[in-house]
Amino acid sequence: MDKHMLVTGGAGFIGSAFVRYARKEGRRVIVLDALTYAGNPDNLKEFINERNLLLPVKGEKIKRVSFNLDGFVREFKPERVEEKLLSIKLRDYQVHRVDDVKKKLQELQEEEFIFVVGDICDKKLLHEILPFVETVVHFAAETHVDRSLLNPESFIYTDINGTFTLLEACRNEEIKRFVHVSTDEIYGEAPFGVFYDENAPLRPRNPYSAAKASADIIARSYFIAYGLPVVVVRPSNNYGPYQFPEKLIPLMTIRAINNEHLPIYGDGKQRRDWLWVYDTARGVMLAHDKGKDGEVYNLAGGEERENIEVVKRILEELGKPESLIRFVKDRPAHDRRYALNSEKAERELGWKPEKPFEEGLKETVRWYVENEPWWRRIMEENEEFRKFMEEWYKER
Repeated sequence: MDKHMLVTGGAGFIGSAFVRYARKEGRRVIVLDALTYAGNPDNLKEFINERNLLLPVKGEKIKRVSFNLDGFVREFKPERVEEKLLSIKLRDYQVHRVDDVKKKLQELQEEEFIFVVGDICDKKLLHEILPFVETVVHFAAETHVDRSLLNPESFIYTDINGTFTLLEACRNEEIKRFVHVSTDEIYGEAPFGVFYDENAPLRPRNPYSAAKASADIIARSYFIAYGLPVVVVRPSNNYGPYQFPEKLIPLMTIRAINNEHLPIYGDGKQRRDWLWVYDTARGVMLAHDKGKDGEVYNLAGGEERENIEVVKRILEELGKPESLIRFVKDRPAHDRRYALNSEKAERELGWKPEKPFEEGLKETVRWYVENEPWWRRIMEENEEFRKFMEEWYKER
């Protein structure tokens, strides 16, 4: 029987879109997700059944991780998964608490989809899962710039150490492809008229993008040093259904639905290149299937917009007044513009974005209007989200 594709962070926004895309293509998938604040089993509820949701007993709590840097040892103790939050997320699902993950996966080999609640920093758990895996697609990461400015430690823990731990576990296994999903933000701010290709220098300017750049470099080093078949994908700003409410489009949409003011950083003229999440999923799959070992592929949406323009379009779509807009204090080191050149992906993978931004934005706004229970539950029950919003915007 064919082995599964392991998708880390598969309950997040982009990860779950990729899983839906993969299952539509008939791919066999194991999701590994720690279900921290942004991971949500509701994103994959159509695939979860009474057999396939596993909670390893010994992997339930996030473990401490020690780093030794030039003799200086620091122990990171990220308080990332509270039992209360985990229980809230899993209350609607039948969960199998398992002592021996490897034995349980052996029993479930015929399942097309399996969900394991666990941390990519859990070495023992990885070694129990990887014998059943042929390829790895690595989405698991902390991804919010604002949050990284408040708590950079958790980004170092997951994005850098998590990627290293996963790569290290994979290098002694028969993994045929390791796709590392990175971001356009590692290139740093792009001057107007400049579009970065894959050979541009990496100049991250905040803890999130620095952690992702570090993970990107580590991933490629495992191809050079050990021959692990790594491919790196760097997409531009993603948007679409199921995006966590702290990001620009869902945050502005939800606040507008609730007739709350919309906080816009600075003058709102920061420019982003918007990419439909399922175009990203398709690009990542093409890199998985056709990418060359050791290569990097940019995925650009070709839909560059100022943030204020995007927010005004959301208000127009909802029939809400622009008087809801509030310009607030800008965040530190806010990159003015990101822009990518994705000719390499077009040439080598046959990939191009398909969804026009105007169409995708309308579809996204409509999704949040029609799926209020999904985001309302997050707003009311996710303590991490409420805590962040209160702390980050209290002086804005």
